[in-house]
Amino acid sequence: METNEIGAFLHEHKDMILMILISLLTTVKITAWGRGQAQALDTVIGVIEQVGAGDVKGKVADTSTALTSVAKDAIRDSVAKVDPKKTERTVVNRILTELFRRL
Repeated sequence: METNEIGAFLHEHKDMILMILISLLTTVKITAWGRGQAQALDTVIGVIEQVGAGDVKGKVADTSTALTSVAKDAIRDSVAKVDPKKTERTVVNRILTELFRRL
């Protein structure tokens, strides 16, 4: 493509290109926010495990029944990271879960 053709293409499709860039930026921001939330949850669960607060664990288990499946997965993954008795789900398993959740 020549420079003129590239310029014409960008000019004709500037709205689409702008929407793609906004979508990409939004995806990056949401992913960073979710990662931050997961780290916070990991920290709290790690402290609970270190202290051995059975009451807190019981209350979390009781209230987690009302959570969405995404929140339940986040709690399950966080607990698996700090509890040696729990096995952490593989990356492939987590990706497939997210893909099939959308269907």
